[in-house]
Amino acid sequence: MIGEIFFNHNLLVYVAFALVPISAYILNKTSFGLSIRAVGQNPQAADAMGVNVRRVRYTTVTIGGILASMAGASLSIALLDVFQQNITGGLGFIAVALVYFGRWRPYGVLVGALLFSFVNALQLQVSAIGIEIPTEFAVMAPYVITIIALVFASRQTEKPDALNKPFERGES
Repeated sequence: MIGEIFFNHNLLVYVAFALVPISAYILNKTSFGLSIRAVGQNPQAADAMGVNVRRVRYTTVTIGGILASMAGASLSIALLDVFQQNITGGLGFIAVALVYFGRWRPYGVLVGALLFSFVNALQLQVSAIGIEIPTEFAVMAPYVITIIALVFASRQTEKPDALNKPFERGES
């Protein structure tokens, strides 16, 4: 049973787990990570220190797009082995919620993803266990839990100050 849990997955699952410490290292221990955090917190100060704000933003958005496409590919390749329209079924919202829940830190996002995955797997097993609840409630449980966790996490989370704000050089 242990071998099946740890060693019976697609390569993309192991890549995803490996990306957590790699991301934490890059964000916390490298100059590129410092630039990312500086641009997210105060792009004017980062620009004054010589950081190319646009390059950092475009690079991080590109990396995020690559990782999101890997996540989508893992759904169709690793889980179902078939392409289907709207296969994500609202999981993009969950990914954004996990970032808030994880307080913008890779290990926190991992904990949130594992929590969501646990509740999602549990809703698939509810009828097999013998718990009599309507199927609709079981299906919506992971999303409701995510919204509740997001409400509590958003009260304590300090998001980057420059999130969703355009940067124009020379403005303060």
